[in-house]
Amino acid sequence: MKVIAVKRVSGAPLSNPPAVEVIVDSATVAAGRPLFLPDFDSHWRLEVCPAFKISRLGKDISAKFAPRYYDSFTVAVRLIPVSVMGKLAEECKPEGVLGLFDYCLGFGEWQPLPTPDRQLEITIGDRDISVNLQEFDIDNVIESVSHYTTLKTGDVILPCSLAGIEPVKPGNDLCVQISGIAAFDFKIR
Repeated sequence: MKVIAVKRVSGAPLSNPPAVEVIVDSATVAAGRPLFLPDFDSHWRLEVCPAFKISRLGKDISAKFAPRYYDSFTVAVRLIPVSVMGKLAEECKPEGVLGLFDYCLGFGEWQPLPTPDRQLEITIGDRDISVNLQEFDIDNVIESVSHYTTLKTGDVILPCSLAGIEPVKPGNDLCVQISGIAAFDFKIR
C-alpha cells in the first residue's frame, strides 16, 4: 500500500504534473492507536485531509472512468513538524522526508462514498468544516496521478488538505466526525 498526498488545499486548482508526496506504509497508525510526536521537533501541526481508497488496479485512468477506481472515503490526520518544514524551506530542499517518519498518519473508519453533491460536515474537536466531494476533485487527481504511477488496490489518495492546519501538543485528544457519524477519536502523545 502506498499513500499519495497531493500538495494543495481543497478547492485549489490541480497543477500539472501534480505536486505529490508519497508516504510510506509505516507512517500509518492502526485504528485506535495514538499518534506519537517524535522527538526530532518540538512544534507540531495537524493537517486534515480527505482520503479515498483505491479499489482496483489502474494506470492512465481517465477522469471520466476514475469513479470506478475508488469505493470508500474517510478523513486522515497527519502530523507536520514545524521546525523541520522551516529548515527545509530555508535550504530549498524537497519536503519528501516528511512522508518517511513512522506513525505520523491516522485514518478514520472507511465509509461508503456519499453522493457527489452531498454537503459533508467534518467536525474536528470543536471546529466544523463544510465541504462537498466535488471540492476534492478526486477524479482529476486520479487521472493526473495515474499518468505517472500504477494505482493498486488498497492504495490511498489524499487529494488535498482541508483549510487550516492546527497546532498540536502531547495530551491533545480530538474526535473526528463526518456528517455526525464518529469517524475516529485520536490521542496525541
